[in-house]
Order: sequence, then structure tokens, then C-alpha cells
Amino acid sequence: MSKNNREARIANLSAASEQKKQNALAATEKAIRKLQQEGKVISFKAVAREAQVSTSYLYKYSELKDCIMKLREEQKRSGKRVIPAASDNSKNRIIGHLKTRIKDLDAEITQLRKANESLAGRAFELESYESAVNRFREENQRLLQEIERLADENSELRHKLALDNLAPIKKVTSLKGKRTKAPPRPIPDSVKIELTNLDIKINSTLRKLIRVNPEEIVLESIEALKYALSNQEIKNSAGWLAEGIKNRWKKSDNSTQQIQNVEELVFPEGFEEWYIQAIDAGFIVNESPAGLPKNTKGELLVKVKRSTASGLPYSLMSWLEAKKMMEMRS
Repeated sequence: MSKNNREARIANLSAASEQKKQNALAATEKAIRKLQQEGKVISFKAVAREAQVSTSYLYKYSELKDCIMKLREEQKRSGKRVIPAASDNSKNRIIGHLKTRIKDLDAEITQLRKANESLAGRAFELESYESAVNRFREENQRLLQEIERLADENSELRHKLALDNLAPIKKVTSLKGKRTKAPPRPIPDSVKIELTNLDIKINSTLRKLIRVNPEEIVLESIEALKYALSNQEIKNSAGWLAEGIKNRWKKSDNSTQQIQNVEELVFPEGFEEWYIQAIDAGFIVNESPAGLPKNTKGELLVKVKRSTASGLPYSLMSWLEAKKMMEMRS
């Protein structure tokens, strides 16, 4: 190889090496700027990875090494990464997103306001319904009391009529002027047959109630008991019937109540005994247990004879709460 050729080849290699160096320097500087813009940690490994060069290459050139070390130290001293300023396009995208979000929130607020107005109107309507229901309940309670009074009066009149028919002569021919004691009214055969079919023994309390009440009242209470037995477990049928005769319980004529779920008609444990005691003590309003409403927990609601702020003569509450209140008073 001639001397000229060797010098030309050396010159070409030197030029190629220099070009390669410049390209690597440019790539490295570009990598550093990108890391700065993205707010990433500047280190030899990060710059080498981004520029696609080796870390030894970065150490090879003092200007690159000094620049990277300087930027790394600045980040350490500041304690945070350099966050690049947002570009105009980025700002416009953020503003557009926020405007869209505000628009969606305004629409949602409008819908919520309309829903709130609708609920307010519904609440007012329900309040009116509740007021009407309370008036109807009060009127119904008054009518029930009047019916009970008339039934008692009718029972007394029937009893007096029966006494007059059974012993008219003894009253007139009494020599000593003493009033002859009327014989007890017999228990109607229809009642005896029903009680025999239900396997109920007639105790003294039940016998007294049957004798002093009209036959139809007793039979209606028996029908109510038969309906209750078909839908729930009753431990003391005789006691239930006695309370039914005393309080004029009847089988409900409401077809929807007759076909209600059996689970709803089953009384909780201890309810029947307490309910009878509470009625006898005058603590709660006397009404048929089969028609008692329930709260959202499924607990039976009773009417405690305690005036409310709205003027009602009773307070509607869970039978468990009423039971605790009754125990505290006693």
C-alpha cells in the first residue's frame, strides 16, 4: 500500500470516528433534554439507556460526564425532579377537559334539583295522606268503641230478657220479697260442638264469658280462632278464645289479609301472653292481633295509650319497645 493511500484511509477513519462521536454526543444531549422535560432522575444509567449508548462512553468524554454529574447534583440539592412546564397544547387539553367536566356537573346538579323538588312534593303529598289516615284511624277507633258499647248493651238486654223468660213466676210469687237468683244461662249446643271439635276444655273464665255474651259473638270469636289456628301456632287456644270473646275479635273479611303469607301471621315467642296482659292492664289499645301492622324490621306494631305531640291518643311502636316500657312502669 502506498503512502498516499494509507494517509487517505487514516483520514477517512478519523472522519468517520469524529462523525460517530458527534452523533453520539447529539443523541446524549437529546436524551438529557428529554429526561429534564419529563422530570425524570438524571443519572449515567438513565442517560445511557435513553441515548442507547454505554455508560463507559459517557465517562469517555469529560464534557458529557461533567454535565451529567452537575445536573445530578442539582437534582439532589433541590430534593425534587425538574418538572417541565406544560405546553400550550397540554394546557388547552386540560382546560377543555375541565370545561367538559364543569358542564357535566352542571347538568347533574340540575337533575338533582329536579329530583329534590319532586321528592319534596311527594313528601308533602305523603304527609297529607298520613294526616288523613290518622283521622280515619281515630274515627275508626271511636266507632269500634261505640260498637263495643252497643254490643255490651245488647248483651245485657238479651240477658235480662232471658232471665225474664226463664223465671217470671218466681219473681211474682216470692213470699219473702227476696229476689230469686236467676239460673245460669246454658252454653248453646252450637258453641259446645265447636269447642269439642277444637278440643278446647271449658274453664271457669271461658264459661262465664260464653254465658254473658250473645251466641253470635261467641261463634264469631271461634271463627277468628279457627282462622288463626290455620295460619299460626297458638299455645293456649282457650285463653286466646277468652280474649277474643272479651274483645269481640272477628275473622277478617279482607280477602288480601286472608291470603297473606303464613310467615307474617306467625306471632313471635312471648307475644300472645304479653299482648293479653297489656290489654287487661289498659296499657295498649284493644284490637285484633291478626290485623296489627309491622315496621321495616318485621316487628308487630301496637298502639300504646300515650298521647303524641300531634294530638293522637296513642303512640304506634314496636311491641318489644312497648313491652320494655310496660316493664319499666311496673
